[in-house]
Amino acid sequence: MSKAMVWHYSEFIKSRKEKLVTMLISEIIFLKMRYKSAKNKNEIYYLKTALDKLDYLLNMLKNNSSDMSEEDFDKMIMLIYQIFKNIADNLDEEIMV
Repeated sequence: MSKAMVWHYSEFIKSRKEKLVTMLISEIIFLKMRYKSAKNKNEIYYLKTALDKLDYLLNMLKNNSSDMSEEDFDKMIMLIYQIFKNIADNLDEEIMV
C-alpha cells in the first residue's frame, strides 16, 4: 500500500473517531442541561445513568489511540443509540404513570 493511501485511510479513520467524540460531547452537554433542570427523582436517575455511560464511552475513545474499524464505529453508534432509547423509554413510562 502506498504512503498516500495509508495517509488517506488514516485520515478517514481519524475523522470517524472525531465525529464520535464530537457527538458524545454534544449529547453529554444536552443531558447535563436536562439533568440540572430535572425535578423528578426517577428522571434524575435515568439521566445520571446515561451521562455515566456516555462519559465512559468518551473516555474509552480518548484512551484508545488505535485506529477505529468500521465495525467498531457501527457498534459505538448503536451503543449511543441504545442509551438514548433507554432514556426515552424510561421517561415515557414516567409520563404515563
